[in-house]
Amino acid sequence: MGVSLFERRSSGMKPTAAGEDFLAEAERLLGGAQSAVARAREAGSAAAGRLEIGTYLSASTGRFRKALMGFARQNRGVGIWLREGSRDELLTAVRRGEVDLALLLGPMEEPSLDRLGLWQEAGMVALPEEHTLASRPMVFWSDLVAETFLIARRGSGPEARRKIEALLPSGHRARFVEQDVGREAMFNLVGTGLGIAVLAESASGASYPGVVFRPVGNETGPTMVEAAAYWDPKRDNPALRRFLAQLRATQRSRAG
Repeated sequence: MGVSLFERRSSGMKPTAAGEDFLAEAERLLGGAQSAVARAREAGSAAAGRLEIGTYLSASTGRFRKALMGFARQNRGVGIWLREGSRDELLTAVRRGEVDLALLLGPMEEPSLDRLGLWQEAGMVALPEEHTLASRPMVFWSDLVAETFLIARRGSGPEARRKIEALLPSGHRARFVEQDVGREAMFNLVGTGLGIAVLAESASGASYPGVVFRPVGNETGPTMVEAAAYWDPKRDNPALRRFLAQLRATQRSRAG
């Protein structure tokens, strides 16, 4: 090193001034390395870390809300981030490694991704409270053939439109009006009487002025949609593995 760190005397060795500085810096570096190792071990055991979920599902009620609350309680050292987007945007983000998994509706296979079917949710329709259908316990798709559907331009909007058009009777006169707003603003527009909106049951937990939520389906019951998780099997994130384990446990308890 080109400098003496210790002085050797008959009474023993003692550090030089340079040696004292070197020891102080070495102790600081060693302490930092030990702290880094501890943090890495915590992340490896999912005691700490980050979980990014891409979804257009709402956490206002239902099983998604319960899954988030349960994971947060049991993994307080893991930060949870949510990213909203359309189905295609979120699946692309999973493939690029920008998010850990996507929680979406529809049990469809996706190339290069693993999928876990989760729970089913009832389809709901948001109606102005003065609407003639608002007093019914359930609304049929055939009742909506001439309605104006408000559809979000982003998030689940494009996918929702495809599903609605497939469920409405052929020859329907329904109109679709795209709105470049989020979920809360969309329901507030319903309350003003500009149209109706279709949603999954998990988004019906909040209340909005002048809006009522009703199940929508046919004579056999409400239309059901399945939620599924999609992730890249090559993704190496212990927090993701722990979250998937919790989702699988929930799925097994529901099946039992």
